[in-house]
Parts: sequence; C-alpha cells; structure tokens
Amino acid sequence: MNIKLTNIPHFMQAELEQLQAKISPMLKKNMKYSLLSTAMIGFSVINLFFLLFNNESLSISNIALGIYALIGAIGLALLKENKHNQKEIAKMSRIYMLERMKKSRYISDARKSNYYGKVNDQPLYAMNVFFEFLAEEQQRKDQSFHNES
Repeated sequence: MNIKLTNIPHFMQAELEQLQAKISPMLKKNMKYSLLSTAMIGFSVINLFFLLFNNESLSISNIALGIYALIGAIGLALLKENKHNQKEIAKMSRIYMLERMKKSRYISDARKSNYYGKVNDQPLYAMNVFFEFLAEEQQRKDQSFHNES
C-alpha cells in the first residue's frame, strides 16, 4: 500500500514512507481479514436466507444451516479481529509519531509536549498534528542552517 501524495513536501513524504513501512504488514493482514470476512458473511447470509425460505429436505437443510451459520460465525470473528487490528494500527502509528517527535533536536521540549498532548487528546487529527510538527521542525532546521551560514 504505497500512498503517493504529490502535494506534500518531500520531508513529509519520507516520514510517511517510514510510517508505512512500520505498519504495512498489519495493513496487509487487515485487508485480507476484511475481504475474507465480508465474503464469508455475505455468502452465509445469502445462503441462510434461501435455506430458511425454501423448505426442501429437512435433514439436508439442518446440516446446511449449521454449516452456513458456522461460516457466518467465522466471518464475524474475522471482522472482530479486523477491528482489533485497526486499533492496533492506529496505536502503532501514534507510537511512531510520538517517538519521532521525541527524537527531534530542533523543537523545544515545551513544543514537543504540546504536540504530544495534541496527538494523545485528538487521535483523529494525529496525522495533521504530525504534519504540523514536521513543518515546524523543517522550518527550524532551515533557520538554523541559514544562521550557521
């Protein structure tokens, strides 16, 4: 899963690629679970619907009902695992962002703690906060580079 965003600066693109490299295995696993669970649940629901409203042989339909119900249950279990993995991916992403912020030499500790608070308090906007952090860090790098020249 390579995200290519053309309208962001190169330094942000590099950070996104590093983040993607960290979470890529989980994303692949999550996509497989999502696809498989959707297919299993859909298959089960459709077949259960037809079996319940089409009364043929009672013994065959009871066995088939059990099999389709089992397939549906496995699909629901995979869906639950998928949701758990999504939370784990978000957690891994947040940890990466916080570790990256901690490593910065150009941002003061007060600003870092401000960014930490924003990432932890507003997890839906964590990527925006991370981009804001990277932009400020790059600006300070450029300023220190120009001051040394």
